[in-house]
Amino acid sequence: MQPKSMESFCYHAVCALNDGVIITNTQGNVLFLNRMAERMIGWEYAQAVGKPIDDILVMIDEQHLDRYLPSIPDIMRDTVKLPDYLLLINRDLNQDMVVSGKGSPVADADGSPLGIVLILYDVTLQRQREAKIRYYSFYDSLTGLYNRSFFDEELKRLDTERMLPLSLIMGDTNGLKLINDTFGHLEGDRLLKEVARVLKEVCRKEDIIARVGGDEFVMILPHVDREGAESIIRRIRENCCALSSIPIRTSISLGCATKEDSFRDIKSVFKQAEEEMYSTKLNESRSVCNEIIASIRQSLEEHADETREHGNRMKELVREMGQRMNLSAYELNQLEMLALIHDIGKIAIPKSVLFKPGTLEPEEWRIMQKHCEIGYRIAAYSPELVSLADAILSHHEHWDGKGYPQGLSGEQIPLISRILSIADAYDVLTNGRSYRKPVSSGEALREIQRCAGTQFDPGLAEIFLSMFEEEQGKQSKECFPLKSGVIRN
Repeated sequence: MQPKSMESFCYHAVCALNDGVIITNTQGNVLFLNRMAERMIGWEYAQAVGKPIDDILVMIDEQHLDRYLPSIPDIMRDTVKLPDYLLLINRDLNQDMVVSGKGSPVADADGSPLGIVLILYDVTLQRQREAKIRYYSFYDSLTGLYNRSFFDEELKRLDTERMLPLSLIMGDTNGLKLINDTFGHLEGDRLLKEVARVLKEVCRKEDIIARVGGDEFVMILPHVDREGAESIIRRIRENCCALSSIPIRTSISLGCATKEDSFRDIKSVFKQAEEEMYSTKLNESRSVCNEIIASIRQSLEEHADETREHGNRMKELVREMGQRMNLSAYELNQLEMLALIHDIGKIAIPKSVLFKPGTLEPEEWRIMQKHCEIGYRIAAYSPELVSLADAILSHHEHWDGKGYPQGLSGEQIPLISRILSIADAYDVLTNGRSYRKPVSSGEALREIQRCAGTQFDPGLAEIFLSMFEEEQGKQSKECFPLKSGVIRN
């Protein structure tokens, strides 16, 4: 449909613009506003016309934290650009937006001033995008703390005499790799977020807390001396030890340094804090590992009710078997320790799988088998248990090579793993599990004899059976006919 006149066309074109348009006379009284301007300010055309623009247009300059009033006289002289980001307050207080814009003078053909035209642009989404970019430039997306780039800039900014004494605290989270390897990276992420929360709770608002590496944190503390920094360190340690949402007990190694005069290079302060942190980590490493492993064992006992009793029974069985084999004191100690922790990897197995009655589905069985590898990673983490890592990994391998996880066979399987697998099977058979009822000792021994040469080392099976001859009476081999089979344990 053709417009009736150019004026009509222009009118409708201005009304259809996606930008807000407000026209006033030379006194600043509203003559016109388009539909977008109506939506922006919350005033209808009929309500706004004739009113001073200052009555209908409320904008806040966020930079100066006060109201921005467009100067009609200034705009009458020349085009005026509005500040980049103004908060436009809707009349109904339900649709605030961020705007920018410009005001331009309007004159007739002779150059006589008629008023001004104010154009408002909705830049809310642009502002949000810029804010997001700025956030990721300054902040660590996982923890919400500042990142390394921001830390470096703030360290330069705060390195002034008026900030002295200026302390730095460096922290390194213990056990992150173990949690990642055992429970998955989601749990590792949760640990980092919990540590970040502790740091924010302990530090002041004016302190700068940054995550500068995978498991490393640093704090800039203006007007805090060495004694104050050490007090903060104690509180951080206490709060980290009290974390209850993490699957295993964890801690953080901390070091600090203080700049007390303006002549000292801030880089040397940072280096000293870092060295103290690493020194603390080295000195505490053995005790930290032991605490973490003890925590895992405790959690496992809570996770699987039979674990402690199972481990103690296993310990007695393998000790007697090892003594009959004339193993050394060291080998006996390794056997007993293996009996107590061989199933430590089950800490990461869902209870729905661990305690499922009946046969496991293929995917569930695959999950269950992972406990050997998880146990290996846990043991490899600890200097006290690293010598048992291979034995833990191999305690479900079979003599005929049909076990898991590596398919080892014969004497490829560590000796203590072969010993343990027999004792483990016997204990499972006689004490039962969620998926099987317990059987008598005689039935269990017959099952072990049946699986000798396939699941178990036949020589070790004979030694184990001999342990029960006095209790069961003299038994011939015919009582234990050899058959192929597998005991699930």
